[in-house]
Amino acid sequence: MSTFRLAGLGRLRRLQEDHAAAELARRATDRRGADRRTAEARDQLAGTVLAGTADPQTWRAAVAARAATSSLVIAAQAAAESARELEAEAQTQWTTARKRSKTVEKLAERHRAEETVAELRAEQQVLDELATQRAARRREERP
Repeated sequence: MSTFRLAGLGRLRRLQEDHAAAELARRATDRRGADRRTAEARDQLAGTVLAGTADPQTWRAAVAARAATSSLVIAAQAAAESARELEAEAQTQWTTARKRSKTVEKLAERHRAEETVAELRAEQQVLDELATQRAARRREERP
């Protein structure tokens, strides 16, 4: 049985795929965290109240707080969008790595199938030779 010459490449492709999968998982975690921070900032913005403040100074402070919170929401949304883009890029890289890994796996499967066929063919030839020899001996033994 011969060895599969691309076995080393197959191991490399699997390592690349594993690395890409780990990166995708990390990016997905980052995206979920960014989405959570965006939701928290939105909730915080929704909790700010401007009505009911008779004092102008209190009202200005409430407006400033609302503007600051609004800025936090915008920043959180930008971070979440960036995280989604990085996750999409990681998904693309994993998909590419997976395809490359699968290609080598299919070649390895084909190699194993060819090896099996060659082994079965050789075994059949031995069996055929034994049967031929047995038949020849029987003919020689008959008077």
